Amino acid sequence: MKILALLLAVCAVTACSTATRIQGANGEQLVMVQCGASTSSSVCYERAKKECPNGYKEVDQVAGLNRQELRVQCITGGKQ
Repeated sequence: MKILALLLAVCAVTACSTATRIQGANGEQLVMVQCGASTSSSVCYERAKKECPNGYKEVDQVAGLNRQELRVQCITGGKQ
């Protein structure tokens, strides 16, 4: 358990990011990107670009004490 806590702490301080597919309030498919609070917000945006190769529309951004969270809707095919 201590190793897991240490890995999570290291991830929060370094440029780690995670992406999870979620459903938005109106039923739309979103990607929630989470990054460590001490990293640049550009890390979150780079991860969003990776998750949405055709581009994305930013839905929400939240900065907390221990993480940043960016929610985006991927553009599929043509522009949305």
